[in-house]
Amino acid sequence: MTCIGTISALVTGLTLASAEPVIVATDAPFPAYTYVDAAGTITGYERDVMDQICTRAHLQCSWVDTTFDQLIPGVLSGAYDVIIGGIAITDERRNLVDFTTSYHGTDDTEWYIGRPGAPDPETAMIAVQAGTVHDSFLRDSGRRHIAFSTEDEVFAALADGRADLAFGAFEARDDLGDLLLANGYDYLYSDLIPDDGIGMAVCKGNAPLLISLNTALEAMRADGTIDDLEMLWFK
Repeated sequence: MTCIGTISALVTGLTLASAEPVIVATDAPFPAYTYVDAAGTITGYERDVMDQICTRAHLQCSWVDTTFDQLIPGVLSGAYDVIIGGIAITDERRNLVDFTTSYHGTDDTEWYIGRPGAPDPETAMIAVQAGTVHDSFLRDSGRRHIAFSTEDEVFAALADGRADLAFGAFEARDDLGDLLLANGYDYLYSDLIPDDGIGMAVCKGNAPLLISLNTALEAMRADGTIDDLEMLWFK
């Protein structure tokens, strides 16, 4: 499938041929990748990565905060030019969009959260965020689940008993510590969901923009910028 982005054209290589911004969409309640800070600004590791790319590639970037399940549909429809936000590179998603090279590794182990004594994933009702690899895994495995647009809704379903477990990208999330403690939740079960790392995605066939992003990423790896940002946000 080929989709048409909102920018009109790119000169070969790095510079926009029009004054229109490159629309960058993310789901921002996901530290340390992207989140909204106290001032209401999207920040985080991937904000810093993308800001560097926009500067190096001479792109006029404009940010949109949306829900995760709207990222790929948004880039397919042309509403967004680039989507970013802890997006795991998988074959299923490669069939829909073109990914940059990966700029952050992932752990294949994904966790189910719930109260001790909750049934195992084979029999439980599981809350999950729509559009995620966790959602796809549960759908493919045939396990009972309810998909929600936001992570807050996932945890609300767990709290009020609509779900026995919540499944998502919960490991190494310092921001979840208070929620787990207050509700008596723990990391109960796990599954392996392999991927090829984290990347940003564009419309299939938008080769000029993809080349611009990858060229900037390659330079950032070569000069140590990616390593520096990893140390800043994840160490």
